[in-house]
Amino acid sequence: MKNLIPNKFSILFAGICVCILSCKSKDDHTSSLVQADRKPLVENLGNNLMLPRYTVLNTSINDFDTEVQSFVTSPSISGLEALRAKFFDAYKKWEYAAQFNFGPASVSTVMLQTETINVFPSDTALIRTKIAQGITTIPVTSSTTYSGFPAIDYLLYGKSLTEQQIVDSFTVAATAAKRCNFLKAVSASLKTKINSTYLNWTASGTNFVNLYTNNTGLDLGSSTSQTINMMVADLENCKNYKLGIPLNIVHNTVIDANVVNPFKTEAYHSDSSLVLLKASIEAIRLLYMGISAQGTDGKGFDDYLEAIGRTALNVQIKNQIELVQTKLNAIGGPISIAVTTPAGKQKVTEAYNETQNLLTVLKVDFASAIGVVISYGDTDGD
Repeated sequence: MKNLIPNKFSILFAGICVCILSCKSKDDHTSSLVQADRKPLVENLGNNLMLPRYTVLNTSINDFDTEVQSFVTSPSISGLEALRAKFFDAYKKWEYAAQFNFGPASVSTVMLQTETINVFPSDTALIRTKIAQGITTIPVTSSTTYSGFPAIDYLLYGKSLTEQQIVDSFTVAATAAKRCNFLKAVSASLKTKINSTYLNWTASGTNFVNLYTNNTGLDLGSSTSQTINMMVADLENCKNYKLGIPLNIVHNTVIDANVVNPFKTEAYHSDSSLVLLKASIEAIRLLYMGISAQGTDGKGFDDYLEAIGRTALNVQIKNQIELVQTKLNAIGGPISIAVTTPAGKQKVTEAYNETQNLLTVLKVDFASAIGVVISYGDTDGD
């Protein structure tokens, strides 16, 4: 998975501090741009969506890591089932935080980002090699293809293995002890990244939420710009990797219409690809609308567009998000299975096309209306 997010925390931190101390951002001098008060927007997003999403993700990964410790102490089928449930909960909650790959998440010693903890497919041969080597820690960098959520997905599930055979791989197999240690290492790596990011969003850490909610500018380091950029980047990841690669589409081009890549879906081993993709799109919808996990409809980008007189664009975006969700619902099952049949492949293709349409309107019309520059690295030419 390519790196879409080049920003470093130090640059963002400095940019935000400058914005807070400045009377106006440079974009405020653009008289032709219709603007509204962004303070209610960033306050709602920071306090009622971002920090709460990190809070539940932090709790979920801690629960998962605790379950890992219990499982490796005495592996069993019931323990495996309990561990899988905790894993899926954490994976799904990550999809709701994947749009916030900036600030504390981008610190070089943390790197809690899609391209570091959710690179799929994982390199299963390399994972087996690392297990055989007996590694007990996961480096922050250069480990993306054998760590993160996809690696755990591989360890806890097996397309051709029974639950007992999976348990046996942690108990009686020649590398059982090393496999247990590897699982603990991957879990600990995720836990450390998420714990650090969550802490630094709170007042107990660097209190990034305070920086975020007080930065009302539109420059590249502003809260609004970073949020829109990462929301769009996450949607692009959904289009390119969760839908495109399984369809054998790269950079909007079908490489070979007779070839599909079912093994390259997200969460391939657990057959959770569609469920997680739906979670990603719903997370983007709620972020756009400013709706909290409790269902409170606060200030969102929809309200901002209304405030600057762009009602038609807001309606277009909301309708397009709904259309994407309708197309995903029509797929009906794991994307890895759907792409292997003509009817299923057509449904996945339709979802891909509508996601592309949503991406285009967000990157072009939406970003332009708000007054932000889409600055993350991509080469698709949308």
